[in-house]
Amino acid sequence: MTLPLLILIAGLILLVAEAFVPSGGLIGLLALGLLGVSLYLAFNISLNMGLRFIVAELILIPLAVVAALQLWPKTPFAKHYFLSPPTADELTVSHARNRLDHLIGEFGRALTPLRPSGLVDFDGRRLDGLSEGGLIETGCLVKAVRVQSGQLVVRAAGNEAPGIEPLNGADSEESIT
Repeated sequence: MTLPLLILIAGLILLVAEAFVPSGGLIGLLALGLLGVSLYLAFNISLNMGLRFIVAELILIPLAVVAALQLWPKTPFAKHYFLSPPTADELTVSHARNRLDHLIGEFGRALTPLRPSGLVDFDGRRLDGLSEGGLIETGCLVKAVRVQSGQLVVRAAGNEAPGIEPLNGADSEESIT
């Protein structure tokens, strides 16, 4: 009875070791072979002992695999391959001036043609702009509608902004330089 039990324990230890030692599956195959040999030896002792070993292996093998999978991420080898979670500084915007949310609903000008992306001017700041609905010519009045992937999404304002006149084509080139 002790030999099949020792071989069963050795098989379970090797099964756990498979998760920690990169062997290409050889240790796992050896572990399964030892588990099979322990069953063979247990059945040679008696049918009742063999059935007990089957039940024991059906319980212990999943427990050993779960234990190995729970312990593996804590090893130095696994920590090298897993990404660490971001810090609080990495999640927040580092400079408040880079935030564009406050420009939503404001009016600006297209400094370059937006087809669909280009440069826009809002309060003297040159920003990346993305046209919401197609081509917007240089000098056209634009309205910021949302922020998407770090770009300000704009649409042609037309007559929405009273008191602000769109630039004509000749003046728009001078306003860029």
